[in-house]
Amino acid sequence: MRAGRRRRSHPERLAYTILLPALGTVFVIVTIPFIIVVIQSITADDGSLVGLRNFTRALGNPLLYEALRATGFYALLVLPTEILLGLAFALFVHRTVRRPGLRAAIYVLAILPLVVPPVAIGVVARLIYAPSYGVLNVILERLGVMHQEILWLGDPTLAMFSVASVDIWQWTPFVYLVLFAGLQTVPKESVEAAQVDGASWWTQFRYIELFYLRPLFLLILFFRVADVIRVFDHVFILTGGGPGTSTQLLSLYLYRVEFKFFDAGQAAALAVVVLVSISVLYTLITRALPLERA
Repeated sequence: MRAGRRRRSHPERLAYTILLPALGTVFVIVTIPFIIVVIQSITADDGSLVGLRNFTRALGNPLLYEALRATGFYALLVLPTEILLGLAFALFVHRTVRRPGLRAAIYVLAILPLVVPPVAIGVVARLIYAPSYGVLNVILERLGVMHQEILWLGDPTLAMFSVASVDIWQWTPFVYLVLFAGLQTVPKESVEAAQVDGASWWTQFRYIELFYLRPLFLLILFFRVADVIRVFDHVFILTGGGPGTSTQLLSLYLYRVEFKFFDAGQAAALAVVVLVSISVLYTLITRALPLERA
């Protein structure tokens, strides 16, 4: 038994030794900044302790709730659209495209929007939606669809749809890639048996393919919710949070509190609140969509 304990302890020590650099990196780039933010959230600019005063000011600011409403509306626009479009395209390619070369080409094209820098995407989108020289207005005018310029970025509703369309264009391929990979794991025997029994495409998807895709929906929600909360670049370039505060998402609001109003204490308090809220949200998502089901 003692020899067995010695044999088990050596792999454990080896495992901790291997993990030590990674754990140290996580501690440096995650834990230390978080501790600094927590300390900053309960102190004033002069370093004096103020307790929860920064949290009270942060949660009492009506602009915060406008930013939360804008972020929630943005999420309701992009998340269902990206999931539905990505799922539809994944099913289409999986069932109709059989040539490996064509599948590889589609894969490469789907990767491209994900590797383009968000700043570049924002600049190109601004060239499309700009009121006077925008490509979209020029095309619609030449087609005779409209006879005057549409202020895509000047109207509050149109501005939100415009910035959401950029997100949908960039991240729908991510959903497609994840779900298409999941469809490749579906056993062919089950699909062929269902087809022999005369199952329709909807029955095949609902009772066979969806079972293997459910964990991937959880993965997509995890990544996309985090991306929606921290989205900044293309929204800042397109509208800067305007017109007014209609597209001022939570990330832009935090940016303005910190770098426009120079209120570091309130910004730190908001960062702590956001982190705790995201942790709670992820816990709820995990419980609502468990990885394993009977």
